Amino acid sequence: MSLTVPYEIKGWCPGVLRPMQSGDGLLVRVRPWVGAFTLEQAAGLADIAATLGNGHIDLTRRANLQIRGLSEERSPALRDALDRLGLLEAEEARNVMVDPLAGPEVRALALTLGRALPHDVPAKFGCLVDGGGPLSIAGERADIALCMTTEGVALRIDGEWRGVTTPDRAVAAALGSTGSLSKMIVMPVPGRRRLGRLGRFTGVAVPFGRFEASQLRELVERCAEAGASEIRLSPWRALYIDAVIDGTGLIVDDDDPLLRIEACPGASACSSATVDTRSAARQVAALGIPGSIHVSGCAKGCARSAPADLVLVGSEGRYGVVRNGTARDRVVRTVARDELASLLDA
Repeated sequence: MSLTVPYEIKGWCPGVLRPMQSGDGLLVRVRPWVGAFTLEQAAGLADIAATLGNGHIDLTRRANLQIRGLSEERSPALRDALDRLGLLEAEEARNVMVDPLAGPEVRALALTLGRALPHDVPAKFGCLVDGGGPLSIAGERADIALCMTTEGVALRIDGEWRGVTTPDRAVAAALGSTGSLSKMIVMPVPGRRRLGRLGRFTGVAVPFGRFEASQLRELVERCAEAGASEIRLSPWRALYIDAVIDGTGLIVDDDDPLLRIEACPGASACSSATVDTRSAARQVAALGIPGSIHVSGCAKGCARSAPADLVLVGSEGRYGVVRNGTARDRVVRTVARDELASLLDA
């Protein structure tokens, strides 16, 4: 099957076979099968982060996991460890994001789509498969989106809804080998991040999407005790467990002020940054500043591309202030770290 949908090269992602250099060493992104890691895989990733990296594990907005602080000398050991876990990038079904509450039919469709993607598809070519419901990811960015509705499977390509088809024809339609689509009447309804108890699932988050290896290992142990079988990822840097677990040490409250703040790793992990973003983010959260907030180490704004009510942009050790914009927009003033409280007056 050949992919006839047009796509463009959009850069590359820091995968196992091509890691990315960052301020704290090499960075590698690990993608899960159909949106979830088994408990064995999650425990193995915690061990890899602790023994081969610096112990820092990031959750990404593409529902992946990143291991930080790796070195070129340890790359063979990393590949061997991921191979034993069945997570090497060369395997199939890698570019498909799946909604966290997806049932068997949705996950089977995601696996079929992932296996059908050409091997030369660009690393940043992304797909999603969605089953609807409160955690629907239908509104997330993707080159190809397959969304279950009451009419069948709705198809979106490059942001445009093309029509609806049956589950058995959906992948062929998405990859351009058939034009069998019906007019859409029912539009998919995007969901949002929700934490805490969700039926048989529990949603949990960590500040700024950063786990330490020991935290992930502890979470795996609690999942096993609760009878869970896997840990599902989401585009909201939140994890969903297929069991009811205790949220001690994790964020389970949707109103936690830290969840309104996006912050990149900052000067400790990126050579482009000159400020301690996450420490500043915690300080801003404690101030009770309302609205969405983005603390960026530099004008690239890697942690958030969408506008925020307040953006702090690091530059030469100070913070440029942007209102209702992005890290690339015009700075209205600059403040030092000890002047952040003055933001309450503006």
